[in-house]
Amino acid sequence: METVIKGWDNIAKFFGVSSRSIFRRRKELLEAGVVFYMWQGKPRHRVAAAFPSVLKAWISRKAVKGEMF
Repeated sequence: METVIKGWDNIAKFFGVSSRSIFRRRKELLEAGVVFYMWQGKPRHRVAAAFPSVLKAWISRKAVKGEMF
């Protein structure tokens, strides 16, 4: 079972970039289906989440295409 990465800051740490630069790419990440929102806490609030294997596969596909992250 794979652990979910929760929060934009933790997703940014996974990629080794600042949280600001990952937040600028949130639309691209959400449209690609790499990042999703989940409800958490009381009161309920949305938290960005992603699976590490999906993030690695997505960044690999971008690299093969020659695109920069």
